[in-house]
Amino acid sequence: MSVVAPPAPPRSAPPRRLGRGVFIGIAIGLVFVLVAVLVYAVTRPREREIDFLSPTSGSPDGSRAVVNVLRDQGVDVEPATTLAEVRAVDSDPAATTLVLYDAYLVLGQDQHRELFDVADRIVVLDAVDTELDDFAPGVIYDSDGFGDTFRADCDLPAAEKAGSVSGAPYRYDISDADANVTGCFETDDGLYAVANTRTAGVEVTIVGISQAFTNSRILDAGNAAFALNLLGARETLIWYRPDLSDLDSGEIPTAVSLTPPWVTPLILLVVLFGLAAAIWRGRRLGPLVTERLPVVVRANETMEGRARLYERAASREHALDSLRIGALARLAKLCGLPRRATLDEVIDAVAALTGRSRDELSALLVERTPGNDGDLVQLSDDLLLLEAELTRIARGR
Repeated sequence: MSVVAPPAPPRSAPPRRLGRGVFIGIAIGLVFVLVAVLVYAVTRPREREIDFLSPTSGSPDGSRAVVNVLRDQGVDVEPATTLAEVRAVDSDPAATTLVLYDAYLVLGQDQHRELFDVADRIVVLDAVDTELDDFAPGVIYDSDGFGDTFRADCDLPAAEKAGSVSGAPYRYDISDADANVTGCFETDDGLYAVANTRTAGVEVTIVGISQAFTNSRILDAGNAAFALNLLGARETLIWYRPDLSDLDSGEIPTAVSLTPPWVTPLILLVVLFGLAAAIWRGRRLGPLVTERLPVVVRANETMEGRARLYERAASREHALDSLRIGALARLAKLCGLPRRATLDEVIDAVAALTGRSRDELSALLVERTPGNDGDLVQLSDDLLLLEAELTRIARGR
């Protein structure tokens, strides 16, 4: 009486190595850092908004080169970012030039009017919308132009001395403006990069080709001559770039103030649902355990199962290939050939032992294809007959 050994106890999964956990933690951290860098690269303010026409910036978009030259020529340059700093400059308006670059369009009409009391000459860079209405009535912003060199065609002294300027301009239409408006540097029919006028007794120059004042373009064409003669005609130059603290409403909008009141409760509710779902679906049942099950699957059951699959898919050639592969392995063994024997070697050996022709064996083992289920059954029977014949010959030797 044979004794059946009990099944081996289940083997637990090997403990997770500490180094693997540390590596996974480092990888997750690096992924978070990479995502943060990508978000910052996409959402950070553009270089134009940070340094463009900044009198203290040495970047290609800054204007520190022009400011340094003006100071060397004896002009007192006063940078300002708030209206309070502009008011604090102690200078005679008749001897003062004010440069205004309102990138965020934060100044209102009242603040624009207040600037007329600061200087008798105002240079507005890249003016649009309400700036044109308040500083140069009748001058209309038309469109942006392509970078090019434009020749002076007006009697503005700074333009005449420059001869030409280079850059990508804002183009202004002065056809509906008063007769005292002068257009310079024509970019197209009736469109100009610079417009000069007098408003409320103050000389106002609208400069739409502000790139001429940047560090990277100041040496192009007559940009330097135009900038220095336009900005350096008075003793004091106030370079005013308003920031958000000068908003006309007196209040800087924040994400909280701009968010509707129902958004915050909705976000909290979504977060709570997300945490509940994570706890519900994220329960761990422990590490996987490998177990040797005492189950024996008979070979004929596997064979029948695969046969049914082939029958359902009508894959006769696939089924025949499986039969031929098994038959070739058994034939090679009966002929005393090694497991790595080639198909030609098996066919030659079988032909020599059975006396069958090589063409007949090649057709049976390789070439013939079943056209229907009957052909498949016939080929299977022929393979069985060939194995039986070779078995009798091998045993009778």
